[in-house]
Amino acid sequence: MINKEWIEQIFYQLIATQSDTNTPYEKVIEDALVNIIGLHPYFKKHSDRYGLYHLEDDLHNRSVVWCFVKGVSDKTVVMINHHDAVDIQEYGPLGDFALRPTQLKGAMKKRNYGKEVTADLENDKWIFGRATADMKGGTALQLGVIDYFCHVDKPAYNVLYLSVPDEESLSKGMLTGVSLLTEFRTKFNFDYQLMINSEPYFNQKKGKAIMHEGSVGKIMPVLYIRGIKSHISDPFSGVNPSLILSEIQRRTELNPAMCDINGLDASPPPVWINLKDHKKAYDASIPEAAVGYFNWLTFSRSPKDVINNMKMIAKHAMTDVLVRHQQAYDAFCLMNHEESENLDYQGKIYTYEMLYKEALEAYGEDFQQALANFVADLKPIYNEGHLPLPEATLSIVEFVCDYVDLQGPAVVLGLSGPYYPHISNNHIKDGNRYNLQERINSISEKHFGVTYESQNFFMGMCDLSYAGFVGSSEDIDKIKENSPGWDILYGLPFEDMTQLSMPVLNLGPWGKDLHKTTERVYGPDVFYRIPKIIIELLEEI
Repeated sequence: MINKEWIEQIFYQLIATQSDTNTPYEKVIEDALVNIIGLHPYFKKHSDRYGLYHLEDDLHNRSVVWCFVKGVSDKTVVMINHHDAVDIQEYGPLGDFALRPTQLKGAMKKRNYGKEVTADLENDKWIFGRATADMKGGTALQLGVIDYFCHVDKPAYNVLYLSVPDEESLSKGMLTGVSLLTEFRTKFNFDYQLMINSEPYFNQKKGKAIMHEGSVGKIMPVLYIRGIKSHISDPFSGVNPSLILSEIQRRTELNPAMCDINGLDASPPPVWINLKDHKKAYDASIPEAAVGYFNWLTFSRSPKDVINNMKMIAKHAMTDVLVRHQQAYDAFCLMNHEESENLDYQGKIYTYEMLYKEALEAYGEDFQQALANFVADLKPIYNEGHLPLPEATLSIVEFVCDYVDLQGPAVVLGLSGPYYPHISNNHIKDGNRYNLQERINSISEKHFGVTYESQNFFMGMCDLSYAGFVGSSEDIDKIKENSPGWDILYGLPFEDMTQLSMPVLNLGPWGKDLHKTTERVYGPDVFYRIPKIIIELLEEI
């Protein structure tokens, strides 16, 4: 029997526990989760079946919270969720209520919102508050599934629960979770069959719900553009790198040609999240360099394809800027009654891999040692949270550019974490063996009159990306060779991920307005419907 009251109590306790990502608050909620699990009669009796698995070299001493119910076979179902959340700053005057759903709802009713939000404020089934949907609803309902199997006499299989930190940032929690899964496979002889996440789904139609049998991938190209510096009174003796960068952005931002297509689905087009010059102080000159990075979401596109596409885009952008530069110079000379000449700027396009090899061939071990020293000095600054990962990546690119005295105009293309490999049951060997949509709909329609639509990819990016790796060794090499600081600042356990390779499912509650002040979750999904469906699904398969 599903203990709805227990799930509801746990849910509100978790909501009340602030857990802003990349802060000490995550440690607080981990202690709360361990306490909840440890007080359960099953785990009082089996204290070796739950605990904390610490993140290595972590500023906030965070951990993966784990527990499992032992079955009579080695077959194991894995349930994952994340307990970190975005901060509550945007709630402003309502900040005191952001973690207190009842009081928040009362305060929100005094304000003016749109028609849909107002209707949900009047509906007792919708629960408002930070992380109600993303994703403490999923955390609580999965504990409800664990509670159910704790009361089953001799379950047919093991049910393993992982609650991870840092999902909203770099997914360090799930990457540590991969190590835990690898270790537990040996320690307890676990034979992993299925991984279930419970991120919320988004939908406007009552009576229809959405499940996902995969998760979209994300790769982050970073660009370092070196121009030719000149005084603004003599602009044609220089080349502005910001102009080259903005032309690359123009060709990529929201470009539907860069979407991946899978069946009836298209991945969202690229969006730039950072563009800026690299001037250290004000002066009346063209900046020497400009940098930027963006997210490119994938269904099947390989890292090699991404890099080759970006080389072509950068080449065309460089050509257009230099042609425009020459045309502007010709027109300027005409206005000044002077004869123009060929400026003859030769634009160069590098990948980080190409730049690194050029430096290595020219300077050998001296370069390798200098780079190693630079990255070693950079690591504590990054680890202590003073430098975001993409900025640290660009710092390494700039160091190599300076070391080889790279002359502009030039574009250097690299990659930065966090990297999320795309994953889908259609790409996993025997990934559709459980007929998940058919089974889930059989259960859901019988009990709740709700039909699930199966989508191949969860579009919000999630930790299911690390349940396996469906790429090639060439993909791995391309990522490593073009990611400055790989395995020192950031890395993925590709070998362990490849060995895990199990079917995946995202089945979570109905949620709305994630990361907004109107974030909310559909209570009946958390307290009963989703736990019921998961339990019957697992019992059936």
